[in-house]
Amino acid sequence: MADNMKLLKSFSNRIDAELAKSFLESSGIKSLILADDVGEMYPAASIYWGIKLFVNDKDFEVASNLIKDSFNEASE
Repeated sequence: MADNMKLLKSFSNRIDAELAKSFLESSGIKSLILADDVGEMYPAASIYWGIKLFVNDKDFEVASNLIKDSFNEASE
């Protein structure tokens, strides 16, 4: 499964990453969050490494458009 995954977006906090993941799943797109925050015990680590959201290669274009339209405007 990991071989077919592509980085969609890196977030600075887990909440935004989880919201994006839920949004994609509500649109029928499966995704995966990877974070090196020691099981959420060291959330400050996300400042350095980010919280990464991955999707399948075949879903990347659609997911990218959904996230761009929804999450980039919200952060501006």
